[in-house]
Amino acid sequence: MNLLTRLSKDLVAWVIPRPRFILMAVLLSVVASIWISAVRLEVRTAQLELVSRRLPLIAKTDMLDKFEYQGKSTFTLVVRAPTQDRAIEFIKGIVAKIQADPQHFKGVFYRINPDEYKKWLLYYLDKDELVRVQDTMEQNSQLVNDLAEDPDLLNFFKQVNRDMSSRMVGELFTGFLDDGQTREGQGKKKEPMDLEFLIKVLNGLDRYLSGAPKYVSPWSSFFKSGVWDLEKEGYLWEDKKKFLIAVVVPAKVSGQVSTTQRSLAQLRADIEGVRAAGFNDVEAGVTGQQALNDDEISTSMADMTKATWVSLLGVILIMVVFLRGFRHPLIIAVSLAVALCWTFGWTAIFIGHLNVLSIVFAPMLCGPGSDYAIHWFARYEEERDLSGGNRAEIIKRVVDKSGTGIVLAGLATAVSFFSFILTGFRGLMELGMITGMGILFIILADFTVLPALSYYLAAEKVSSSKSAKRVRNRYLILLSPTGVRAVLAAALVLSAVGSIMASRVQFDLNPLRLQARNSESVYWEKVLVENSTKSIISAALITRSPEKVMRESAKFKTLPTVSDVDTVFTLLPGDQEEKVSVLRSIARMIPDLKSSVAGAAPGGCQGGADPPCKETLIDVLERMNFKMQPEQASKWGASRPQVEQMANVREFIDRILQPLKNSHSAFERLSEYRNRFNKDLKDVWTLIRESSSASPMSVQDIPTQLRDQFLHGGQYLIRIYPKEPIWNEGALNRFVKETQSVNSDVVGDPVSLYVFASAYKRASIQASVFALIAVSLLLAFIFRSWPLMLISLTPLVAGTIWTVGIMQPAGIDFNLANSIFMPLVVGAGVEYGVIIVQRWREGRAGKGRLPFSTGKGVILAALTTTIGFGTLMISNNMGIFSLGFVAWEGSICVLAAALMILPAILSFMPEPARAVDEEPRNGD
Repeated sequence: MNLLTRLSKDLVAWVIPRPRFILMAVLLSVVASIWISAVRLEVRTAQLELVSRRLPLIAKTDMLDKFEYQGKSTFTLVVRAPTQDRAIEFIKGIVAKIQADPQHFKGVFYRINPDEYKKWLLYYLDKDELVRVQDTMEQNSQLVNDLAEDPDLLNFFKQVNRDMSSRMVGELFTGFLDDGQTREGQGKKKEPMDLEFLIKVLNGLDRYLSGAPKYVSPWSSFFKSGVWDLEKEGYLWEDKKKFLIAVVVPAKVSGQVSTTQRSLAQLRADIEGVRAAGFNDVEAGVTGQQALNDDEISTSMADMTKATWVSLLGVILIMVVFLRGFRHPLIIAVSLAVALCWTFGWTAIFIGHLNVLSIVFAPMLCGPGSDYAIHWFARYEEERDLSGGNRAEIIKRVVDKSGTGIVLAGLATAVSFFSFILTGFRGLMELGMITGMGILFIILADFTVLPALSYYLAAEKVSSSKSAKRVRNRYLILLSPTGVRAVLAAALVLSAVGSIMASRVQFDLNPLRLQARNSESVYWEKVLVENSTKSIISAALITRSPEKVMRESAKFKTLPTVSDVDTVFTLLPGDQEEKVSVLRSIARMIPDLKSSVAGAAPGGCQGGADPPCKETLIDVLERMNFKMQPEQASKWGASRPQVEQMANVREFIDRILQPLKNSHSAFERLSEYRNRFNKDLKDVWTLIRESSSASPMSVQDIPTQLRDQFLHGGQYLIRIYPKEPIWNEGALNRFVKETQSVNSDVVGDPVSLYVFASAYKRASIQASVFALIAVSLLLAFIFRSWPLMLISLTPLVAGTIWTVGIMQPAGIDFNLANSIFMPLVVGAGVEYGVIIVQRWREGRAGKGRLPFSTGKGVILAALTTTIGFGTLMISNNMGIFSLGFVAWEGSICVLAAALMILPAILSFMPEPARAVDEEPRNGD
């Protein structure tokens, strides 16, 4: 205590004679701090930046980068449209913009070219689907052979019409497009003709004649499988093709808080530009870990800038009201601003960056940082009113009587922050160092900048015996013996209830619930989480042996917490050997196309003795239309579903015939559609022949973009997907423990979250314990009295219990942001306790009493602390909001405990003699 008193007195005694020199030196140091912060200070957003780089997990996790687009940071573009065609058109528009903008983007991955794997397309069908394809080919062998002879749209209609005529001769017949029915020659009745494929062709022709620019392949309806529509294959679909995905690699730009923020902004601008160009029915947004990080840091930075200014203005406003003027609040604000600049400069030099935890230090320091100056000026006004004198004399008396308590309170707060360093958790260590040094800089400013400014600006007032008597007899708290007992009883009841409520507070692991609710990246991430067929988060294991891949993946699949396992081998079609016989049977059913006919001129009807195309097509369509009349249904033996199909055929034929008969331009559109149909027919024919004749697919045949995500540089990756949502702490623990029981080298997002959450929770508890121990030892050393040390800690203990108890009815759980509230409240709780106990030791307070100036200083300090923490609640980031709420209510609870419980407890202590260093006042 004597050392602190001597140091504080000597420092102020040195400052007072040379205030101008001090202020000039401070100005230069502030300019230097601002410059070095602007040049060197950066913000790191990655979650693993918060843990020690020495952890083996970090090195193992870094090995996954090469499987994720060569370790590049990426955005995930999500598209939701009314139809698949609209989604594809939209994403093509975005991709064109991305590829034309190398300044902002390095690349985009949105589709695997079907040409790279269509040779094995039939292998990807289930065996049952292959059998249906085989049955379809057998049932329509006549049509297949006829189209091979003349692969042309007009010939298709001719063969369909002929088939209709032959089937209407007195018996029911099976549809040439029917699947899973009996084959000819088995002597069983055939089901009615399925007209779905014909309807698809007619619909496509009708749309094309009406001006639709796109040709739609009808062959998926023929084979009852969408795999034949290659226009829609190869895209990155989710949730049964409701969402279309693209992975965008941004270009990194230095000189920003995040090197990819500019690319993210440009991508979102491109999305809005394409939507405005005719895609208002399409929803699209950007998410992915990099987008989440960028949104979080940009939101947090903007919120913290706003919170810092709001906190400063709020603190100044409160001080203006309480201190009844602008001079003293201005001095306090300048002193605090200087300390913040020094803290930024120190951080830039010795740490070089901020993380997602330490970014909140500035508004956090605004409240507690002004406390010491408030106590300083509360005592200044008391000394001025009691004894008067010039500014230099008043300043010296303030330092003599209250300097030790202010320094002690500041040291206790700094120690509570520095205790974070002992946790070994990198994010908390950095936050502890920055905030701890910030408190020390604030104390330094309060004993250099503040006295120097006060020498010029502090208010002076001549003392009078009347005002001195009034000051001596003013008390904020006056408790009678009955009041003391009532206060202590109420405190015990509140603590008991708070303990019960606190036991119900849970721990929420979900990082998405810490983000801003209106964030675009959070919205689309939640959409993917809720609609993906399997978890978008997976654990991973790297191995070099394909045999080990098969063995380990088999073990993972047996775990009750695992829903699925992906490897490079799961990219291959399943049961290939069993499908070979069916595929070879299909290959034998495909005749060669007549190349001479297939190459006939597309514009007319060359080839054979056919009449001109237009008249021939009209004639064939009219014949088919006649067979589709309702009165013909009985000849078909048609059931109700087929009658509805017949109505659809009639409708489309009527719509096609009208332009063919009345519009000359329709013939040009007909020729174009015919050319595309003929090409499509040839492509499908080639696809079936090649795929049904191909050897089974091997790992080397997998498209490179896919293969590299599971096999790279001789290393194999196994992805393990959780069955339960891992945001539940119990589900996460079970999943990680079970997968690591198979192989301890399992890493990935779930493991990182598990290690991070476990380390963070442990570090938060350790920080609280270390802070309490460190502050207790400091108080015991300074007071040289264990009872006074314990009494000083009473507001902290009671206030903490009340704080956690309030969280439960307020609907606030502990999370990865607010778990550090305890060390933050330690400083405030100990500060109030130290100030009140220190004033009591002067021997003037009396039993159950709290002098007005001391109580005023504590209340004003608490209000500024509350504002400093409360401004965090203006943040859109829900993690920072929850931290602000808990610290805000914590500071209020600690204040209530300090004002009521401490005077009550101190009333049981024997009154101390008047402090040795107290000087007699005028009139005493």
